[in-house]
Amino acid sequence: MDLQSIIENGSASVTIQITAKDLKDFATHLFEAAVRKAKADQASADGDEYLSKAEVMELFGVCDTTLWHWSNSHYLKPVKAGRKILYRKRDVMRILSAKEDRL
Repeated sequence: MDLQSIIENGSASVTIQITAKDLKDFATHLFEAAVRKAKADQASADGDEYLSKAEVMELFGVCDTTLWHWSNSHYLKPVKAGRKILYRKRDVMRILSAKEDRL
């Protein structure tokens, strides 16, 4: 029987010794997982798809400093999910299509 099954079934008493750092890391992991799930649920609910910072940099052929400037000028605002920086796909596509229209 694995630890998960023991905990879910309540079939045994378990004592675990962990360090404060391990507990903090575990709590951080749980928090970040909850934030990612909440963002994913919200994205599913509002129909938005998101792109990573690396994907957006590749699509536009720009560096992260340019994305930072775009964020400050409200040209392309990021969405934060925990420690991750994401961009709404519809915003990126809108800018790309406007860029194509000008060419």
